[in-house]
Amino acid sequence: MALPDLSPHALASLLAIAEHGSVSAAARARGLTQPSISRQVQELERQLGTLLVERTSQGARLTPAGESLAEGAREILSALSSLPERVRSRQGEVAGTVRLGTVDSIGIHVLPPILAKFVQENPRVDVQVMCHASPSLTAMLLGDELDLAVGTTEHPKLTCERLYQNPLVLAYPLGMPEKQVPMTLREVARHRIVTFAKGLTIRTLLDQAFAKAGLEFRPVLELQNVEVIKAMIRAGLGLGIVPDGSVQGFELATRPIRDLDVARTIRLMHRTTPPSLATKRLIEALRTLRRL
Repeated sequence: MALPDLSPHALASLLAIAEHGSVSAAARARGLTQPSISRQVQELERQLGTLLVERTSQGARLTPAGESLAEGAREILSALSSLPERVRSRQGEVAGTVRLGTVDSIGIHVLPPILAKFVQENPRVDVQVMCHASPSLTAMLLGDELDLAVGTTEHPKLTCERLYQNPLVLAYPLGMPEKQVPMTLREVARHRIVTFAKGLTIRTLLDQAFAKAGLEFRPVLELQNVEVIKAMIRAGLGLGIVPDGSVQGFELATRPIRDLDVARTIRLMHRTTPPSLATKRLIEALRTLRRL
């Protein structure tokens, strides 16, 4: 079978155009000149006999043929980049780069000791950690921008393993008189509440819980990051509802809300294709988070 002589560098340039929306932006991302990018694309078009990129008033975009090629190119480049690591793996060496995604609260309060131990035991593995909202982590896994992720979403095209349930608790200033600390959702609803923005898993759980209780839930501040939420609570802007375990130190305290029986499910997610040895080892390390 004759193999097409498709340059991986040209395929990478095509993907850069798809990602950045213009030849100039793709050139900057690739560290090349615009003419170089254009020549690479033209050579691909010559070999395949079809137009792959079309110019627009806003830049450039892939044609349907270009999109089809890009889909296969992602798989090809991913496999190609993993070849050196596969060779090292056959020699028993755990080395390479693992791209790990997670949400802020887990990245800050849960993963550091696990990653510290992993890096100490696997010094030739470079772990790159990126924090994003869980839906973004799913998209990044599907787009081969991450190797694995710890988050709260699921997807049928990914392997998703349940790690543990993370309940939500009330966070309040440590000096708040005990009698003033709300104990139920109805009492919480009477206070100023600082919590997560709409669209995030925790906010969805809270909206559902308050609605089920027949209560109006109108936070005074809606934020993306648990550390920012905690800072607002410390500043006296309101009470907060946060994941259990995310409050450490002496300025804030937490307690369960009696009738708030909800928790976010923390999952380990990765693609269904066989992972590299380094990724496999990190998966094993993250599985220690499982709580029965």
